[in-house]
Amino acid sequence: MILHTAMLVGAAKALCARRDELPGTVVFMFQPGEEGHHGARHMIADGLLDAPLPEAGFALHISPNMQMGHVVSRSGTLMASTDTLRATITGRGGHAAMPHDCLDPLPIACEIVTALQTYVARQVAVTDPAVLSITKLNAGSAHNVIPSSVEMLGTMRTLSERTREQVRAAFIRMVEGIAAAHGAVGTPTIEEGYPVTVNDSRATELIKAVATTIGGEGAYQVMPPMMGAEDFSYVLQKLPGAMAFIGAAPEGSDPRTNPPLHNTKMTIDERVMAHGIAVHCAVAERFLANGFD
Repeated sequence: MILHTAMLVGAAKALCARRDELPGTVVFMFQPGEEGHHGARHMIADGLLDAPLPEAGFALHISPNMQMGHVVSRSGTLMASTDTLRATITGRGGHAAMPHDCLDPLPIACEIVTALQTYVARQVAVTDPAVLSITKLNAGSAHNVIPSSVEMLGTMRTLSERTREQVRAAFIRMVEGIAAAHGAVGTPTIEEGYPVTVNDSRATELIKAVATTIGGEGAYQVMPPMMGAEDFSYVLQKLPGAMAFIGAAPEGSDPRTNPPLHNTKMTIDERVMAHGIAVHCAVAERFLANGFD
């Protein structure tokens, strides 16, 4: 986040130094709470895009798994939606030596996890995929005590709102139905996360033109959709635009095996900041001069 902020500050400084030459207005968006706290949505609610509504929006994100300075993006769906999944499976606790006198919620929770994975693998189209990962099961306090309940936590990612609703409904149905089949109670909760990030094709072409002008042929590549999520998606719901990634792999490293984003061992080539500033400035100048033409 510090790197992204530094690049945008640099672009703001460079463009403001030439503000009298620009045929329009540039709004610089510094998102608080981008990682899971819906910062862009709150900024929009506070009037970021009001009076007047910008004609386009662009965002740039670094990647340690791409060659330094290279830009990647795609038209259409770029990144996934994300929802947080929670469930409580309530049974009846007791002595672990006498499970027949209890209603053990742990095997029920395990059955739900397996059923969810089977559902995604067998009932969600591979052409419109979903990822559902249960990442935490919390239950029990001693080796000889069957707990009365299990807390489940996970995440769900999809590349379309249609599949998002389909998998949400399946999660609720399976938590409630499988628990009920064993005489237990399943209580599912879905915390709505970011929507799907969808790039406008014209904006993506503009980013491609800028990347190749700055870095030459081969400096722009088309990426497949990824199951990460981004709150810039809220901006792209309101106006045409695009998000792209810029490579920050250290010189001499293999981008394919570098520690990825959100890894404590991630390293970057700080020269990417100059490249990112140049891309930000060139995108703004090109759009102000020619729009999407």
